[in-house]
Amino acid sequence: MLDISAFKNQLALLIHSPENQSYLLAVSGGADSMVLAQCFKTLGIAFQVAHINYKLRGEDSEQDQKVVEDFCKRHYIKFHLYSVSEKDRKPENSIQLWARELRYTFFKQIRKNENLEFLVTAHHLNDQLETFIINLSKAAGINGLSGIPANENHILRPLLPFSKEEIYTFAKENRIEYREDLSNKKVII
Repeated sequence: MLDISAFKNQLALLIHSPENQSYLLAVSGGADSMVLAQCFKTLGIAFQVAHINYKLRGEDSEQDQKVVEDFCKRHYIKFHLYSVSEKDRKPENSIQLWARELRYTFFKQIRKNENLEFLVTAHHLNDQLETFIINLSKAAGINGLSGIPANENHILRPLLPFSKEEIYTFAKENRIEYREDLSNKKVII
């Protein structure tokens, strides 16, 4: 079950003396990343936040940015924004690959400029299972079946052991404001 104690223990498993490190949290405004930010704040661990407004969902994209920005203002957290412009326009083929490359380039730049040790993402157990199944279907071999690493190349994923349901429950119990990206909802027929 996700609670502050379980989160703290998971973070300590990933890195020695987590309170003595520097962090950049990737925060989209969704339940998982807002819970991640709240956990860091509750534990009193200093961090900065990076948000990307892809401008793909109109007013919803603007509202996502507002939720993240308001959280940072309210708690005096340094906020980094990348707002996609015409020069960044997505390619005709894979929007996911384009967005991932844009995202990690932005995060890497901030980490370098701000001298931050780790990037922290809100990947969770459901993401882990999805990655495993996708890799299995691609016959990715034994390395591909390992899923998402919890600590690799200065990227930490402390929510990996926790399910999306546990994250929603934590958000509700702690009255954490977040935005639901309806484009992530998949209709299976």
